[in-house]
Amino acid sequence: MNFPVFKAFSAGLAYIVAHFFTIIKILWLPILLLMAVQTYLMPSMTEAEIQFGAVEAGGDPAAMFAAMGPMMRTMGLLYLAMAIFYPMMIAGLLRHVIRGEAPRLPFYLWFGADELRIVAAFLLLIIMTIILYIAGGLLVMVVGLILSLVAGAMGGILMGIGMLALVGVLIWFFVRMSIIYAATVGERKVGIAESWNITEGHFWGLFFYWILWVFLMIVVGLVFLALVSPRYLPLIMEMMSSMSDPTAMEQVNARMLEMQGDMWDLSKPGAWVSLILTYLFTLIYIALWVVPAGIAYRYLVGEERAR
Repeated sequence: MNFPVFKAFSAGLAYIVAHFFTIIKILWLPILLLMAVQTYLMPSMTEAEIQFGAVEAGGDPAAMFAAMGPMMRTMGLLYLAMAIFYPMMIAGLLRHVIRGEAPRLPFYLWFGADELRIVAAFLLLIIMTIILYIAGGLLVMVVGLILSLVAGAMGGILMGIGMLALVGVLIWFFVRMSIIYAATVGERKVGIAESWNITEGHFWGLFFYWILWVFLMIVVGLVFLALVSPRYLPLIMEMMSSMSDPTAMEQVNARMLEMQGDMWDLSKPGAWVSLILTYLFTLIYIALWVVPAGIAYRYLVGEERAR
């Protein structure tokens, strides 16, 4: 049976609307705690990034390492917080979507077997992606060099086609792995193989299904940027237009970092408004990519198995 793209998409939207308050109950505290960590760490991290960016390329290695140290430490703490709270939110939502389990308390704050399996699935997915990217890139490069020697200018064109093919392979891989966390919660095991097997024969259906959700997430993201920082979108466009000028790109990047630092600095005007909008955006955004994965899993395996 083909994957019902529009039926599943409609079911996902209906689920978010019908269970919105339960979704809030699951997400509100982990997001609040994560944002508290971000509010504490981001000003120092932004300052460290600005200092690192100010070090000239090819300059004193000691100065570069000295500037990199604070940035890496702060980034490590931030990633640790994300490694705790994101699996918690993903597992809490998927337990509700797949198993129908809702928190008994007015909040969800738990890190157990499902969360550990999600962390393991994430790490394995990252490793597999890196291996696929490196192996595919090397293969395209070697074949492209051989073709360049044999076919001249045509070899360069074929190498470009090979890079596009690599992008296509990566998209295919990500679509096949798109329900990895749902399979992890639904099957109660690290869901690499389960996601691969369950999505077999459903690539195009899932591809267009996720296109719909990605479009919706882009719209939500643009609305968020327009509200929280109207100056950010013009800076992104300015950076894209100055890609051929490294000096101009560095200047634009410095302005973006300064703007980012102001958003997390509670002494700055409007910072609290930015934090509230960021909180709401994070809540909506997580619901828009976790719930659809759970809905897709339910359609692919059937309601009886999902429960």
